[in-house]
Amino acid sequence: MGDLKNRLLRTIEIRSPHNFAGVLHIDIGDPVFLSSTSPNDITAGTTGLVARVQRRDISIHRVVQSNDFFYEEREAMMARIQLVSECSGRVQRIIESELGSALVVDVEERPVYAAQ
Repeated sequence: MGDLKNRLLRTIEIRSPHNFAGVLHIDIGDPVFLSSTSPNDITAGTTGLVARVQRRDISIHRVVQSNDFFYEEREAMMARIQLVSECSGRVQRIIESELGSALVVDVEERPVYAAQ
């Protein structure tokens, strides 16, 4: 969050299921609201950053472990999104909040130069 506030390009790796589900529904150029507040605690008035998606990659990592007694293979999906900060924002209302889908909010954008 700090790097994005300083207007630096930032790549974020996403592995948590609730964030991963949200990333599946965004495209390059889409705005994204980011907050350090947990998804269950986001309400009207929650502040954060509005960033624009520059790149999105979905990949699968395979891990294989074995010894003389067992063979285990696991796969995990992850996403990487590259973001550029545009401004700060404040949630006006929650539009959609369903398990397994992206949390969609209406955000009032506040330019960096706006008085606090």
